[in-house]
Amino acid sequence: MKRKLSFPFIVFLTLILNLYSCSKTEKTEYTNAIPANATGLAAIDMKAIVEKAGLNSAGNQDFQKKFLGLLLEGSTPTLGTQIEKLLKNPAETGIDWETPVYVFNAPSLHSMTAALKVNDLKKLESLIDMLAKENICTIPTKADKYSTTEIKDAGIQLAFNDGTLLAIYAQSTTQLKKLSAAIAMLMKQPADKSIHTNEHFDSMMKQRGDIRLLATPEVLPFDMRGVLNWPQNTRLTGSVLFENGKIYANLQRAGFNGETKESNQPFHPQSNQELLQAMMQMMQGKPFNIELTSNELLTLTNLHAIMEFEPDNTEVNTLYGLIMKIETLNARGDNNRTTFTVTLKEKGQNSLKQLVDFARQFIGL
Repeated sequence: MKRKLSFPFIVFLTLILNLYSCSKTEKTEYTNAIPANATGLAAIDMKAIVEKAGLNSAGNQDFQKKFLGLLLEGSTPTLGTQIEKLLKNPAETGIDWETPVYVFNAPSLHSMTAALKVNDLKKLESLIDMLAKENICTIPTKADKYSTTEIKDAGIQLAFNDGTLLAIYAQSTTQLKKLSAAIAMLMKQPADKSIHTNEHFDSMMKQRGDIRLLATPEVLPFDMRGVLNWPQNTRLTGSVLFENGKIYANLQRAGFNGETKESNQPFHPQSNQELLQAMMQMMQGKPFNIELTSNELLTLTNLHAIMEFEPDNTEVNTLYGLIMKIETLNARGDNNRTTFTVTLKEKGQNSLKQLVDFARQFIGL
């Protein structure tokens, strides 16, 4: 005999299911926090960066200890031990380091912001609780569907939930308070308001690089903006790739798939006047292919003469050491695409590892 469920029982069961579904935290998509109108966006492959820089190699342990000693000077031994554990196993932070870290400029914030994927909220909360006990950040405050904490004396706020971590730099606590409404909007932003609706986001992510870019000329360094001379509000995509002995970087008009029209024969300026003339052609949108060797760079920067007068100048010696690592520096393209290639003298080692080792030597680590 079929047993019928009573109406009161059905009502009770429906109520319980509704309460359960309401109390269950829905995991958010971290890229939804990036607005569609972000003026500058970089997707950083942290896993590739760490590997290419050699930061996870066995021979890097001494550097890590020295660096942590400087970073955590004055802190408790407990904190140092915990941070060492996290460096050995970054997954314990609760952050998914296999996915890109996005750094962007949002018009509503007027500040640099990073978006990271949270794959274990409990681990992230444990980390933040530990930092709060060490007085590095404030005790987390609950907001609508997310929590916040501030890194003390750094002007950085962390906003996080199950899926998304935003790190917002605003210089001061006062400025962060002014941004609270904008931060709330980004943390609760739906997909149809996010970067996923930007027509150039997919083409940006298809770029081959350790760092992929989507930007407007306004966010570029002033010197580069003036020389490349793209019209205001032009959408640009680009990338940076670190390979053995070479660094490749490019910027182009978003959606451009054609060929650039520069000569295959590079021009080597022998004086500042010749370099200035070549840069003027770039500003006029004419095709260019400019290349400099390390010796030509030394001549154009007048570094040899400066070193004779200031042989003990640290900055001069550092610049000299950096230039001497370069074989050639090349910039080529036209007003549709510009490609930069730095060729280093050492071909058997990744270019990023060489730069990191040079920086470590410079700072004495």
